[in-house]
Amino acid sequence: MSQGLVAVIAGGLSHERDVSLASGRNLVRELRAAGVDVASYDFDRNLLHNLERDKAVVAMPALHGQFGEDGEIQTLLELIGLPYVGSTARACRVAFDKGTARELLRRADIPVPQSVGLSAQTFRDIGASALMEHVLERLGERVVVKPTRGGSALGVTGVDGLAALPSALVETYAYCEDALIEKFHKGIDVSVVVLESDEGLRPLTPIAIDFTKGHEFDFAARYTAEFVGLAKPDLSEDLLDRLGEVACRAHQVLGLRDLSRSDFIVSADGSFVLLETAIIPGTTETSVFPYACTASGTTLGEVADTLLRRALARA
Repeated sequence: MSQGLVAVIAGGLSHERDVSLASGRNLVRELRAAGVDVASYDFDRNLLHNLERDKAVVAMPALHGQFGEDGEIQTLLELIGLPYVGSTARACRVAFDKGTARELLRRADIPVPQSVGLSAQTFRDIGASALMEHVLERLGERVVVKPTRGGSALGVTGVDGLAALPSALVETYAYCEDALIEKFHKGIDVSVVVLESDEGLRPLTPIAIDFTKGHEFDFAARYTAEFVGLAKPDLSEDLLDRLGEVACRAHQVLGLRDLSRSDFIVSADGSFVLLETAIIPGTTETSVFPYACTASGTTLGEVADTLLRRALARA
């Protein structure tokens, strides 16, 4: 790509800053290896000035969580007329909220976990004792508590039984005022990256994520190579194809653009649920996206270059 300077935007002020910086560094390295003129920019008060000063022609956000996947950076880029890779601000605002996204997926007959949304205000005003038993009666004794908005496993806790649920919610509320309590599904974690081109949607090779036992909900472990194993899942080709089809369908239902990553739990009987669809998949050295590119016979740099050209063509 020789049309001009590419801006990779990373960092920011969200809880996922460190992950975003790691994604940005790896993305810049891969793009430079692909021969792209690229520079990294932090999401701060100098961002718009620096982009205009350096005459960047296209941007690829590597921001995760708030300000990156909630439509904020997309709104800013749209305001200054800078084309960018990824979903529009409008689509991000819808898909970033797990409760809203999950309801849209459910209506589209995509299997999602049964869940209950609970705000910090309700938790405080009504009281834990009046709520917790009813929650577990509906969802079962094993649940997962997570922020309604956010990612990278921050504020996510696996809960086994009534006694541990209130403290798990308090931990989640440190990251978001709204929590999602979902039914626990036993199985293997499988993620599918979807890429969009003029020919339509294409799922990359599904990737199984194997966490060292005890680190399934551990933020730090997810970005430490010794705790995370990535491989093509030992599943039938028919099931792998089905996961790819559902990931593409989720991408469409949520109105996303260019790329996404859908995360599934696949049970031993072949049934599955879609946990969430990420708007900006991570590009760290232990992320699924780069590994899926390699498993599909390409590289992260080549894929990113293609997406950047697609964004430029929209300008």
